[in-house]
Amino acid sequence: MSNVSRKIAKKYRYLFYGFLSLSVFSGSGFWLLRNFAMVEGDFGPESHFLQYPFLQLHGFAAFMMLMALGSIFTSHVSKTWTLGKAKKSGITLMSFIIFSLLSAYSLYYLVGEDWHTLLGNSHAVVGLLLPTLLIVHIKIARKSRKKKAHYHSKTKKRAH
Repeated sequence: MSNVSRKIAKKYRYLFYGFLSLSVFSGSGFWLLRNFAMVEGDFGPESHFLQYPFLQLHGFAAFMMLMALGSIFTSHVSKTWTLGKAKKSGITLMSFIIFSLLSAYSLYYLVGEDWHTLLGNSHAVVGLLLPTLLIVHIKIARKSRKKKAHYHSKTKKRAH
């Protein structure tokens, strides 16, 4: 039997949850400041002074979250993939994370202003949905685990 566990070590879970929370908070703050908090400067509308620090914090949190996710991916995903439990929610979660990665890279390096608003808003919506998708994925997995434990306890009682 492999020494890789289906259960994610607490330190990696908490790191991932913490940096995901920080990423959602800082990304939301950046998005709100960018879209609703322009200030009047000497030469017209300017970005709010906190917009760039929020973006810096968001980038940091996203990178750290991805490092924690890497440790989760190498153990949890490889071990649970063949079990098929919570697979659809896991694929959806990973798809949203991959979209977030690709859209962030594109916002920085690839798209022009004509696509920037649409992609930026899409990135924000997907980012806001990530915690909800993670909660759904966890609940599906736990429900599946409880059903399995209940089934095994019934079969043990019948054997005696």
